[in-house]
Amino acid sequence: MVVEYIEDGKRAIYGGLVFVRDDTTGYYLNSTLSLRLHRAVYEGENGPIPEGFHVHHVDFDKSNNEPENLVALSAEDHLRLHGRCITEEERETRKMNFISNVQDKAREWHHSDEGREWHREHYERMKSAMHRTGTFECAYCGRTFEAQDNGAVKFCSNACKSAFRRASGVDDETRICFVCGGKFNVNKYSGTRCCSRRCASLMRWALRAGEVRSAGGA
Repeated sequence: MVVEYIEDGKRAIYGGLVFVRDDTTGYYLNSTLSLRLHRAVYEGENGPIPEGFHVHHVDFDKSNNEPENLVALSAEDHLRLHGRCITEEERETRKMNFISNVQDKAREWHHSDEGREWHREHYERMKSAMHRTGTFECAYCGRTFEAQDNGAVKFCSNACKSAFRRASGVDDETRICFVCGGKFNVNKYSGTRCCSRRCASLMRWALRAGEVRSAGGA
């Protein structure tokens, strides 16, 4: 059997069935049987398509449904092949179209009566967990306090949280002393430039005396 195209390629006839080209996807479809032309041709020439397999157009042209242009591939191999063959520009276009369509539809649904009702029901189901409180012991100062239980409560205040980080040394870095040139560790958010009080005093004295022109040079 051969595929016969009519109406300038808008319709195709195969095995006595009529298939109409979907201008959006490019595939030919018999809507009565929910059957695509390329799958019908492959099965007509080669027998049943293995379960879980796709029928691939070898030349990537969906209008070329001749038997020699069709091959059965696993779904994984088929998707991987098409993923390699599209350009980065095409990939980005598909991504942006998808995001735009999803965002528009999601925004429309969330503002619909159905969406608002879903949010109300969801809040009623979750509000007890969302507003659950508990008693905790501060990991820094040891004080007992109450707070909303979000699964990550460790400190009674931001001050204790910052003090804990300073004490743990997680934000420390190594610097070179402005005066003696020795190395010392200090919190990276600190403005300290000297390794000791003695060097700090010498730096202040030198600055007052005008022996250095700036904080960065002698």
